[in-house]
Amino acid sequence: MKTITDQNWLLSVGTFLPLAGVVLMLFIRRTEDRLQRLVPIVASGATLVVGIYTLTQFDYDRAGALQFYANENWIEVIHSNYAIGLDGISLPLYVLSMLITFLVSIYTYDNMPEAGNPKAFGILTLVLQIGLAGTFVAQDLVLFFVFFEVVLLPMYFMIGVWGGEQRQYASLKFFLYTMFGSALMLVSILALFFQTGGESFGFLHFLDQAGSLDRDTQVWIFAGFFVGFAVKVPMFPFHTWLPDAHTQAPTQGSVILAAIMLKLGTYGFVRIAIPFLPNGAKEWMPVVAILAVIG
Repeated sequence: MKTITDQNWLLSVGTFLPLAGVVLMLFIRRTEDRLQRLVPIVASGATLVVGIYTLTQFDYDRAGALQFYANENWIEVIHSNYAIGLDGISLPLYVLSMLITFLVSIYTYDNMPEAGNPKAFGILTLVLQIGLAGTFVAQDLVLFFVFFEVVLLPMYFMIGVWGGEQRQYASLKFFLYTMFGSALMLVSILALFFQTGGESFGFLHFLDQAGSLDRDTQVWIFAGFFVGFAVKVPMFPFHTWLPDAHTQAPTQGSVILAAIMLKLGTYGFVRIAIPFLPNGAKEWMPVVAILAVIG
């Protein structure tokens, strides 16, 4: 896959700009209620502006290339880099996450859930945005996994603190299902890393190397990715957390779940599991197809 490094600062700004809002929120006194509701709107709005600018700078004639690509040393001891980039698949999801967060922040200004505490709620919303955007731009499996898991905790607290009467049950069920899937996915990430030489966690490295793995190895590694992503889709039989989460989550959490979070699993299949493990995906396709038809 070709990479384009022009304006490679852009994705870092778009991903981590909400962090400025988080830091600012930490210094706002709890008595300043309106300011606590306003900061997430401003922070998410500024982030959306960066996202719109990204749309204008994207080269749609080269949508198959990784654009705004940055690759810097991060955790050298495990050969993991801070590698980020966008192509035609991830671009709309990246910007959609910004738009949804902005709209949710506007809605929250006059519709704070009953539990109150707009400061904590606003911080969680912005942290959730960082995790969502980071997941769609990550080009390193360790970085992807970190962002993928960052999404979990804010949603857990949104449901568990600001949800309905059965919020504790729903949030715990959501947490356990997701952690179970993530644990298996982590095993597959490590297996893929060591089976391809242990040189890099970069997506480009796996695209070059993973296809050469023998069929049985790919089948087993794909299984871990399948469960991890199927929980997030969610796909039968890993879907039972969703009705509880949707019905018990506050409106804001339910919107984020439906509009963007449930797309993380499908994105993982398209971005990681299938291209990295094509032979394993081929063997699993009948099972995936049957489960997808069931629901």
